[in-house]
Amino acid sequence: MSAALYSPVYINYGEVFINSSNILSVPYENVTAAFKTPVAINWTATGGFDWTQPYPGSRIDGHTAYLEIAQEMPLSASIVENATTVLSSLTFDIPDTMSSGGQPLAMDPSWYICRHVFISTKPEAKLTVDGGNKCSFLPDTCHTDLKTSLTQDWGKAANGTMCSALGFDPIPSSCQDSFGFARQDVMDFDSEFLANTATAPVQTSKEQQQYSWRIGTGYHDPGDALAYALAGNRTYLVATVWGYSEGAVSSHVPEVSFDCLSSGANYVPPPPAPSPSPNTTTTTAITTTTTASSTSTPSTTQASISNSVAMGNDI
Repeated sequence: MSAALYSPVYINYGEVFINSSNILSVPYENVTAAFKTPVAINWTATGGFDWTQPYPGSRIDGHTAYLEIAQEMPLSASIVENATTVLSSLTFDIPDTMSSGGQPLAMDPSWYICRHVFISTKPEAKLTVDGGNKCSFLPDTCHTDLKTSLTQDWGKAANGTMCSALGFDPIPSSCQDSFGFARQDVMDFDSEFLANTATAPVQTSKEQQQYSWRIGTGYHDPGDALAYALAGNRTYLVATVWGYSEGAVSSHVPEVSFDCLSSGANYVPPPPAPSPSPNTTTTTAITTTTTASSTSTPSTTQASISNSVAMGNDI
C-alpha cells in the first residue's frame, strides 16, 4: 500500500501569510476532492517567452494563469474539530509547442523565472478585474515601480536565487492606494526544477498538482457562507519575471508580465445544503460559473512537506 500524499496550503490570508505558522499539511486526496467541481474558475493569457531557446528567447502566445476556488474542504479533527476551509489555487499553463506528454520540453539553462504573488481585498480592484479590464486599476507609476523592484537587483538580492524581490517584501507604495498594502509570496524555478517530472507540472500545467499554490480562508463551520465570500473577494496579482540564470551572461534587463485574477463574480455561492433526511431522493445541481479575464483562448517551509517544493522554489 502506498503512503498517503499530503499537500501544503496557506490556511488563511493576512499580511504575513507566507509565515511557516500559516502552513498546514493536508491530505492530497481531500484537496483533489474539493477541486473536482470548483465553484469558480478564471484564467488570463500571460505575455511570455519561449524558454526552450537561449535567453532572452522570443515572445510566444499560450502562457496562461488560472485561478480556481474549490468546494469547502473538511479539516482533520486533530487540527480543529468540525471545521472546513475554502481553498483557492493558482496554476499555470504553457504553450502546446513547449510541452510533450504532460511535461515541459527542456528549458535552456540560461533562463530563470520568478513569479511574485500579491493579494488584494479591495472591492475596487476586484470590480475592475471582474469586468475584464485586467490590471488597468493599477496606475502607471505602480507598474513602473513594481517592475523596477522586481528587476533592479536581479541576481544580487539574496544567495540561492536570482529574484530581485523576496518573500515578505511589500508592494511599492505607489501601488497601495489602488491595490492596498500587501506582502508578496515568490515562486522561482529554473531548468533543473523543470527537469524534475514530479515538480515541473506545478509551474507548467493548469491541472491541480500535489504542490500547486493554494490558500484557504481560515477555519469555518461546515456550510459557512463567509468562507466563500472571503475566497471570492480576493484579487490576485501575479508578476512573472522572465530572467536569466546565474551562469548566463546578459545585459538584457528581465521582462515582467503582470496578470490580475479574481473569481469573476461579485459573490461565490456556497454549495447547496445536504438533504435533511437520508430518505430524501431529490438532488440539487451545483452550477459552476466559469469566467475569463481574457478573450483569447488558452492552450489545452516548514510544514511536514518542505514549502520550497510546495510552491516552486518558494523564497
